[in-house]
Amino acid sequence: MNGAGLLRLVSWELKRSRGALATASFGILAGTAALTFFLALGLQARAVLLGQVFPLDRVELEPAARPEPGLLTLLVGGGRTPAGVRQESVDRLAQVSGVVAVYPKLRFAFPSGAFGGTELIGREIGTHEMLAEGIDPALIAKDVQGFAFEDPLEKPGKACTSDEECEGGRYCELPSGAPSGVCSDPVPVVVSPYLVELFNRGLAPAHGLPPVGMTLIQKAKGITFRFQLGASMMGRAKRGTMRNARARVVGISANAMDLGATLPIGVVRRWNQEFYGAEAAVSYSSVVVRVERPDKVAEVIRQASEEGLVPKDNRARDVSVLISGVMGLLSLVAGVMLAVASSSIAYTFRVLVNERRTEIGLYRSLGATPGDMAMWWLTVAVVVGGLGGGLGVVVARGMALGVDWLGHEKLPDFPFKPTTFFQFPWWMVGGAALFGAGFALLGALAGVRRAAAMDPARALLDP
Repeated sequence: MNGAGLLRLVSWELKRSRGALATASFGILAGTAALTFFLALGLQARAVLLGQVFPLDRVELEPAARPEPGLLTLLVGGGRTPAGVRQESVDRLAQVSGVVAVYPKLRFAFPSGAFGGTELIGREIGTHEMLAEGIDPALIAKDVQGFAFEDPLEKPGKACTSDEECEGGRYCELPSGAPSGVCSDPVPVVVSPYLVELFNRGLAPAHGLPPVGMTLIQKAKGITFRFQLGASMMGRAKRGTMRNARARVVGISANAMDLGATLPIGVVRRWNQEFYGAEAAVSYSSVVVRVERPDKVAEVIRQASEEGLVPKDNRARDVSVLISGVMGLLSLVAGVMLAVASSSIAYTFRVLVNERRTEIGLYRSLGATPGDMAMWWLTVAVVVGGLGGGLGVVVARGMALGVDWLGHEKLPDFPFKPTTFFQFPWWMVGGAALFGAGFALLGALAGVRRAAAMDPARALLDP
């Protein structure tokens, strides 16, 4: 049988059996629609959670927890030296297979506050308890293009004793107890998308403040605020004299700390030494290890345990397992629907082949081979399954648009709320049609074998 003859035969069969085939393919449509819908939802959830909120290609390590000091110790500014990560440990982690880079971090070892925001929202706001940490500038270099994310004292200005003596937006960086300081540019600071989202979706509405757009922060220049170093509501620093330092927001980075400010590590090292002591400036509070692939994280954690380090946050791993489990469960439900649809296809083809016994016998007696008969019914099954799978994608896309509309209209704003809850890559659209065709083909195999093995003489004599 040539291609043209096969096409005419399949077209004729689809036309005259359209009711039965449409009913049989409904299960394929429903199953592929459910599978596509769940996969698209899971892919977008993974992209948002593991791409923006909990990156999976890196792990932050810190020293294992020690007993916490008492409240009285914190208030009077005493206590032990903060646990740290030595440079030797950083070097050994960098040698682990699959590690791309290791970036040290250093937290403030002293109390501080921060005040500013006039340029953005029209009035000053702030906090008397400011969390901040220093980070290797290489980790966020791509997020602060156009600004130098480095310790401003690498290019100090003239000597000074007050801010009034400095020009061009600089301030006087005057360490505690020093007779004079130097004019310095504001310390560059980056903030996390999570902090911006939290302000826009939570704090701003609660206090009647306008939201702060990420684009505004990224494009604006001269957005400055002041650090209150050495004192907070919880007490004063171990040493040094409370003073102010000027800072400038220069960008937004997913590598910045979630709740707080991120500075060049050199600045934090200087301030830690000033307000806590040299012991708080010779080691790191944590390190970020970036790996080639997520499956390399386990080896990094094993090596880190030998250095006395543990993951700071296991949320990325937990979220990954949760998403994979939910996607697997929902895909299983869709698979069951497709299996039921396959059995419906099997029944329909068995009935159709039985109805076409005389016709099949006639074709065989005129020279058609068993392979020709098998190709006839296999092609019908593939067309029916492919059309059902393709329509399933259309239904899934329509359902996704409806959910996106409901989410936009009915759900309140929340951090990292996406513009769409679904992701439809090209391979999913094509794969759904192939998947539907495959299940239809699987269901039709019994009927196809029966048609191919049918004896033409018996089919003609016993219709």
